[in-house]
Amino acid sequence: MLTGGSVIVLQRGVPTLSSTETQSDTSGGSSGTINSKTTLPIQLSTLRNGESTEGTIQIPTAGMPTIIDLFATWCTPCQTQMDALSTVYNKYNDQVRFVSVTNERIGGTLTRADIRSWWDEHDGKWSVGLDPQSRLMSVLGAQGLPYIALTDPTGDIQWEDVGVTSVSTLQNKLDAILTESEWVWLQSYI
Repeated sequence: MLTGGSVIVLQRGVPTLSSTETQSDTSGGSSGTINSKTTLPIQLSTLRNGESTEGTIQIPTAGMPTIIDLFATWCTPCQTQMDALSTVYNKYNDQVRFVSVTNERIGGTLTRADIRSWWDEHDGKWSVGLDPQSRLMSVLGAQGLPYIALTDPTGDIQWEDVGVTSVSTLQNKLDAILTESEWVWLQSYI
C-alpha cells in the first residue's frame, strides 16, 4: 500500500530544489563535497521513540559527522538498509550522529504508532525525523529510497548513495570522514 507523498513521487518523481554535481566512485555512490551550504542545515520534527525524542532536530548536526538516512515504512529495500545501519550504529554511535527521516504523511492510513512499530521491528535506535513535505529529500536531490548521505562535522555532504548500502561501504566511508575530521582537528592545534 502506498501512503502519503509516495504516490506523488511515483507519479511525478522526486522534486528537486537545486542541482549538484558529484563524482561517481566505484561503490555506486557519490563522493566529493557536495555544495550543501545554501540548503542545509534543515530543521525537522521528530518522533518520540527509543532514543528519539519528540521535538525538532537540525540536520546535519553541527560539529559532528552525520548519517542521514531517508526511508519509508512501505519501502522493502529500506528494511534491508536498517540492518546495515543498526550494525554501523552499534560501532559508531558515540562518534557519529544518526538520523533517519521519512516523508510519509501522518493521518489516514498511517499513524505515528505505525512508524514507531516499524522502527522497533527493525531495531531503530536513533532519531526519527518526519518530513511530510519532502523538504530534505528535495534539498538533497535524492532520487529514490533508501538514500544515505554522510556529512563531515562542518555539515558538508561527503558521500551519498541511493539503494541499499552495505555495512562495509558505510564503515569505509565513515572511517574516511572520521580520519579527515581528526586530521583537521589536530591541525588546528599545531
